[in-house]
Amino acid sequence: MAENSEKRRHVRIGCDMPLSFSLSILEYRNLKHVEACGNIVDRSGAGMGFFTDFQLEPGHILRLKDENDSFIAAKVKWVSETDGKYRAGVFIYK
Repeated sequence: MAENSEKRRHVRIGCDMPLSFSLSILEYRNLKHVEACGNIVDRSGAGMGFFTDFQLEPGHILRLKDENDSFIAAKVKWVSETDGKYRAGVFIYK
């Protein structure tokens, strides 16, 4: 019987830091620019997981603000909702 262990390409490292991000959403033929914030809970060599009040969807492209006030592009891979908050996992483009 095989052991049921979680297999990941990159090791996750827990962290607790604020996150600012922005994205553009097409809403009824209008492009809407959104700025939102969240809290990073873990990072890996390829991405990060964070909580936010803003409802993201897989496929959204985000501009993440880093500690140097520059921006990093990331793609939302998955989202789950818990108690009115959204946890998202993103792939960071390098």
